[in-house]
Amino acid sequence: MKKRTVTIASEEIAVDIVRSSRRTVALYVRPGGTLLVRAPWYVPVSLLMQFVRQKSPWVERHLAVLRNVKPAQKPQPITNGSVIPFMGREITVKVNTGSRNRALLKDETLLLTLSGEDTRERITAMTDAWYHQQAKTFFPRRTRELAAIHNSILTEPGMVSVRKMKRRWGTCHNNGTIWFNRELIKREPELIDYVILHELCHLVHHNHGREYYSLLESIVPEFRELRQRLRN
Repeated sequence: MKKRTVTIASEEIAVDIVRSSRRTVALYVRPGGTLLVRAPWYVPVSLLMQFVRQKSPWVERHLAVLRNVKPAQKPQPITNGSVIPFMGREITVKVNTGSRNRALLKDETLLLTLSGEDTRERITAMTDAWYHQQAKTFFPRRTRELAAIHNSILTEPGMVSVRKMKRRWGTCHNNGTIWFNRELIKREPELIDYVILHELCHLVHHNHGREYYSLLESIVPEFRELRQRLRN
């Protein structure tokens, strides 16, 4: 990935170009204030840089928000005694050895029982699997609970599931399917509910237009504050 720069508002900004078999060009402002362009193989670099310069006003607006946001750090391996986030709380990982693998949350402690060697890699993998299982259990149930609470204005979802996502907390499809980012299970309950309601509102309005935000605000009046907390 060759690095280039572009000057916007008298500031030199790093631009990374990543090519693939995609059909369209996409521009992203990343935390920390750098730009990422995703583009098809056949589009010349000169046209891509021209595209970035044409988007200068949009880039400036997003830089104002994201310039002071620290880029995501590489996840650290989890070990015995690590403190990890779960639904807005901090819980401590405690590792034991036993005849079979098992994970159990007791109060503020995640008890991991591993058969065999308790390496950092195995502890991390087991904790990841536990996160995924918690998310798979929680998100479908909570989504249907919130849809039922607001059943006079919201639509019942179809399939609700989880997966790892790089750039989104959730996504909604026209067929009623909702996917949530597994990492959301680490955030505070009020932020989780906000994301769920955000996606449920998309079952009614499949866009980010005025009607969509009017519906969202009628259910979550403080959605702007919650959205900012998620971004930070």
